Amino acid sequence: MGITVKSEYAFRILLSIAGCEKLTSLTNVSKGTNVPREFAEKIVLQLRKAGIVKAKRGRSGGYELAKDPSQITAYDVVTAVDELDKIVKCDPDICSCDDRESCVVKNMVWDKLMSCIKETLTSVTLQDLLGACGRENK
Repeated sequence: MGITVKSEYAFRILLSIAGCEKLTSLTNVSKGTNVPREFAEKIVLQLRKAGIVKAKRGRSGGYELAKDPSQITAYDVVTAVDELDKIVKCDPDICSCDDRESCVVKNMVWDKLMSCIKETLTSVTLQDLLGACGRENK
């Protein structure tokens, strides 16, 4: 399992928005991140619904973070645009395959892995990513 393209794009978009001193347009964000505009529109909509970014309409409008980067975790970002449970697993209670033991093993391993993933994603903030990129929040 790896970070999906959609999540990667969401991180790029947020890093771009966080690096701006004022509201920034989706056109500027899309160009600066090499995220196709149509895809950027969908991602920003999901980030808005999750309360991570906010938009202002009009001539001087654009996008900005809805909260401080230190309050936005990688988990917030990933769950806003993706589903962590994309990998299908067996349900031992309704498993119809002949290899019930394999289903149980897969679920136990997956549950531990999912716990580690969530722990890691909640421990990293957008501020951490900005710092690692050598950029400060404006």
